[in-house]
Amino acid sequence: MDDLKDFKKKQENFRKRFYASGIQNFTPQEKLEFLMLYGMPHKNGSDIAEKLISICGSLSSVMDAPYDLLTEHGITENAAVLIKMVPQVSRIYLDDKHKIDDKTGKRVSLEYKMVTGFIGAEGEQVELALLDKKGKELYLGVVNKGSITASEINLRTIAELAIHYRASIAYIAHNHPSGIAYPSSKDIEATIRLRDTLSAVNVRLCDHYIVANSESFSMANNDEFFDIFLH
Repeated sequence: MDDLKDFKKKQENFRKRFYASGIQNFTPQEKLEFLMLYGMPHKNGSDIAEKLISICGSLSSVMDAPYDLLTEHGITENAAVLIKMVPQVSRIYLDDKHKIDDKTGKRVSLEYKMVTGFIGAEGEQVELALLDKKGKELYLGVVNKGSITASEINLRTIAELAIHYRASIAYIAHNHPSGIAYPSSKDIEATIRLRDTLSAVNVRLCDHYIVANSESFSMANNDEFFDIFLH
């Protein structure tokens, strides 16, 4: 009974702090524990939160961790789903909130939309944007989970999508989850192969964004690589 009272007292304390000043003043462990309170009712998650932060190194790493890692350390299935939802809901929120800039009335940049698409991504993935000749967005989505160099099927899929949407322009983006926002030699080779594949179906590849954490790198806007996109 005392444990239940302590739990409810902590839950109420967290709620009051959240209502008063938001979650930004919570420690990483408290932020995780606060989430767990709604997925693990009547269970004190303080020790679990502390252990997971210690194992993963940061709150964001806990949220990006596999389900199995969370459940192996005492997180219930409901709490794990809630924790894993946060990055994905954040991505949807940012995309929806910033579709139109309230100050200019213009759409946010395609680069921003593509970069924020990697929030909550587990491992490497490849995003494709297809536009018509006037720059109208026809398609934006994940076309491959895994390295851009992993399989030729990725090139075939992209070409088929470009034909299906009758696109004239394409942009590609992929992430380096544990690396830096800079293209590797394999990334460069894959970009050239993709450029040539799209050129064969009369679609121009205009840029390749490399994303790592909160940073992005535009190959087309870099003196070292921009000539790839002039063909």
